[in-house]
Amino acid sequence: NAVLIAEGATTSFTNIFGQAGGMALNICIVISCLGTLNGLMVAVTRSMYAIATRGEGPNPHMFSQLDGSTNMMTNSSIYGLLVCAIWSVYFYGANLTEGWFGLFNFDSSELPIVTIYAMYIPIFILWMKKERDESIFKRFVLPVFAILACGFMVFAAIYAHGITPYLTAKANGTFA
Repeated sequence: NAVLIAEGATTSFTNIFGQAGGMALNICIVISCLGTLNGLMVAVTRSMYAIATRGEGPNPHMFSQLDGSTNMMTNSSIYGLLVCAIWSVYFYGANLTEGWFGLFNFDSSELPIVTIYAMYIPIFILWMKKERDESIFKRFVLPVFAILACGFMVFAAIYAHGITPYLTAKANGTFA
């Protein structure tokens, strides 16, 4: 499926923009994907280091160390590289092959977005608890609507990628 989609996209780009334009657009997409992976690497590395410098998280002594000669957070960078490698393997196995992960094959580009929506929910709850100087509308009404929207997004992702494939597999007899 993923291979057919990729071939379809390449064919579409070539038909619309010509051979050179289609190739240029594909190169831009690859650069964009690598940029996203770079952003993940930087975010994981800096996050792990920031948590460790506060004396929190797993093994803060190890992850807060800086290399003496480069002044870089080497241990946090190795952790970031590991996370990126795992993410890349999952992306390849779920999207670019026939599917290595069974029911857990889904468009992994949605996972970070849905995760952010899920992480917004406690932020809005804390806002309602702490921001006593705000008006009723800003303190309660807007955050409640935001929580409902975030909850809907999380539910939609679970339904589309978890419940629906499970029910389909169960109906086909491919899931016990």
